Amino acid sequence: MAQIRLTTEADLLLCVMYNAYKARRKNGASREMARSFGSSKRIQAELLPQMSIDDIDDAARELDRNGLFRCQYADNTVYNHAEITTDGVIYMEHQFSDGVDRLLKRIGDLRKAILG
Repeated sequence: MAQIRLTTEADLLLCVMYNAYKARRKNGASREMARSFGSSKRIQAELLPQMSIDDIDDAARELDRNGLFRCQYADNTVYNHAEITTDGVIYMEHQFSDGVDRLLKRIGDLRKAILG
């Protein structure tokens, strides 16, 4: 996989989705179900209530362009079937191979940088 560079917002979105993926897998969800996140409204409600839907949509499009995320769009909005791709999971596994503590610290740092 080529070197991927992400904005802070896209990085945060991917990190929180990956963290949710890991929790779902730990709780027995299948890989496919654990990667699924629905719409940007659902992502906001469940994972990033402090982030605007417009910012979630924009970050999702950035992740999609990088092959880490895919979904259905309606009027440029993440409409349905949003999911981390297997390439997204692989990317995150390599980023955080040393454990969940570093991932949680990264999420905290990104939230602070974006949301104050």
